Amino acid sequence: MLPEELLKKIMDAANKTRQPITAVIIDPFFYHSLQNKTIQSFEDLDGNTTEGLINSSKNQVEIWYKNKKIQKLKIDDLNEKLLLFPLYNATIQKISFHLEKGFYVEQTEIGLIASFEIRTNEFNIDDLKFQLLQINELTLLEKVIYKDQVLINNKKDTLITFQNCYEKI
Repeated sequence: MLPEELLKKIMDAANKTRQPITAVIIDPFFYHSLQNKTIQSFEDLDGNTTEGLINSSKNQVEIWYKNKKIQKLKIDDLNEKLLLFPLYNATIQKISFHLEKGFYVEQTEIGLIASFEIRTNEFNIDDLKFQLLQINELTLLEKVIYKDQVLINNKKDTLITFQNCYEKI
């Protein structure tokens, strides 16, 4: 939820440009006219973010060790409900998502969504754990864990293919 003062500034600036607030929130040039050094894009606004790799036929996870690809898998390979027996250590957290009052931005990207690096002498794929998030009918890979340590994304190289902002009243 945005602070009232900031929301008022955004609405006033949107009115000056004669655009709806849902259009200016995702407009990167709008934030220059807002003249707030701490807010350069909608990503700098306070809010809840859910992100991950969506379960689709185009998306894949690659596991490399010593500069060799040792495994390539799809998110369906992680979902044990679709398999006779589990291939990988994966957990699914189900969330029932109901929109509350506020502004929502949805965005899809293509490219390298996340890259993780582990420094180890011995790598065991069985020590990897994948956390899936199921939001209504959508399943996405949210976290990758190795030996009980959540891996941090160290590289991302994507292109935004879709962006939409809407308001739930």
